Amino acid sequence: MSKAMIDTDAMLTEMVAAAVKQGENLRLNVRNLTLQALQARDLSLGQIRSVLSSVTAGVNRGAADLEGDPQKMISKALAGMDEALLQAVRASHIALNQLSEHGADFEDSRLKKSLNELERLEDEFLKVVRQAAGSATGNMKNGWAQMLQQAKMDGTETGAEVEAMFADLSANMQKTMRSGREASFKAAHALTQNFATLASGILIGLTEAYQRKPAASAARPAESEAKPAAKASSRRSR
Repeated sequence: MSKAMIDTDAMLTEMVAAAVKQGENLRLNVRNLTLQALQARDLSLGQIRSVLSSVTAGVNRGAADLEGDPQKMISKALAGMDEALLQAVRASHIALNQLSEHGADFEDSRLKKSLNELERLEDEFLKVVRQAAGSATGNMKNGWAQMLQQAKMDGTETGAEVEAMFADLSANMQKTMRSGREASFKAAHALTQNFATLASGILIGLTEAYQRKPAASAARPAESEAKPAAKASSRRSR
């Protein structure tokens, strides 16, 4: 990892720590900080994991000397990260649909790697949370552990979006094969090689549109803000 990336990760950790200490609008602030960090990088699994690790480290650092309910604070932070990842998955979905329209072969080694990474995204998200619990102490450790257990039982919005994306891609591929249209494979190959960069660019556009929406969509009731995971236990059993 380059020194510039290390410095960027350290800066993200400090910014999240400051947001935690401030306390107000924590879910929103964590979401925005996570999105900004994701926009600055290719949307590869390694880069996403690096961002999440820096964010959770910032949560632990910012909460070190705070009093109050750690579970509630961690829940808000997780909800913010989950919302940011949701946007990243949607950006990847749009990128994959663009590739499909250009006749991309989803068995291409580069694209297949990207699809495999997206499929593992929720597990990696929960793994980072588990690592955050391992590096925390006292009530923070218990708070992370409780929220991790809830996320495993209920699933995350990110995981649900990934499953919906794969179902849609499967339908699109079948439609493309039935139509028998002639694909521009050169264009598809070029896009495939730069999938993570393409998805990152789309994420910037999605985020700008998302942030232009009325503030009412961001101001959720307190009880819903405290739930980082969407109810999705029927999707799988862990």
